[in-house]
Amino acid sequence: MKLTKALAVAAAVGALVSLSLAGCSSSSNSAEGCTSMSSGSASNSIKATGAVGKAPKVTFDKGLSTKTSEKTTLVKGKGKLITKGEPVIFQVSLYDGKTGKKATATDYTGSGTYLVAGPSANLSALSKGLTCSHVGDRIAVAGSAKDSTNGKGISSYKIGATDSVVFVADILKAFPGRATGTTEKPVAGQPTVKLGKNGAPTITVPKGAKAPTKLESTTLIKGTGAKVKAGDTLMMEYTGALYSNGKVFDSSWTRGQPFVGSLTQGQLINGWVDGLAGKTAGSQVLLVVPPAEGYGATAQTGIPANSSLVFVVDILGKVG
Repeated sequence: MKLTKALAVAAAVGALVSLSLAGCSSSSNSAEGCTSMSSGSASNSIKATGAVGKAPKVTFDKGLSTKTSEKTTLVKGKGKLITKGEPVIFQVSLYDGKTGKKATATDYTGSGTYLVAGPSANLSALSKGLTCSHVGDRIAVAGSAKDSTNGKGISSYKIGATDSVVFVADILKAFPGRATGTTEKPVAGQPTVKLGKNGAPTITVPKGAKAPTKLESTTLIKGTGAKVKAGDTLMMEYTGALYSNGKVFDSSWTRGQPFVGSLTQGQLINGWVDGLAGKTAGSQVLLVVPPAEGYGATAQTGIPANSSLVFVVDILGKVG
């Protein structure tokens, strides 16, 4: 299922995540009670010059190798502490530790890319390195082959299966991992939502209920952030289900990766654009979307033609 009519996550934000489909230093392994990846000789040997947020000049001796991933903070930021489960936007340069050659990098004039802090099936060295860092940090991660490429290497970048990988990441922004705010009273007759420990919703559609013919947008949790408007690019978590039987057809929670999308007609289905505009960042919103504001007579994967849909969307924040 695709949320947009064309829809893929913006390349500027999502490009790095696909790779694994395939100053001063700090040796502290804790920050404000948060347990972080330890530094070591490998990560401490990595140097980077230039302003945070701009493409750095990175130096280290080729032949860098480590069996345990390490992190060194090269520049200490003054922003919020990042905890496990929080999406993080950053710029990053990636190098083959064995050869010392740059493999790839984000576009330092663009928005960057993002990962969720904490253990991850993809780019685990980097995602774990983000945990317990701060917004504004520049970190150097010496990733083991297992943590960096799942021990498979990245052939398109000539990184071997046993090669360690060097990441130099500039942390630009972080978001809460779920909606936060005041719980609102549910509306009688609408689908009900039960949240798991991590915030993932379970949707129950009233038995025998007739699907509404007009879009319904109900705030379940009211966040305290700024109002979002049409055209904004948002970081979101969501689950989508069929109104007819409550069957889930898509969920960012299941993938373990939030969704970034623009509230723009043609980019997202109209039910999202119309239903989320005017809500506040940090909110959780229940959307009941009739076919006319969803996919109409065009079937999608897991969605029959002319289906009414139910979404629970956590608006984590604005990307820009």
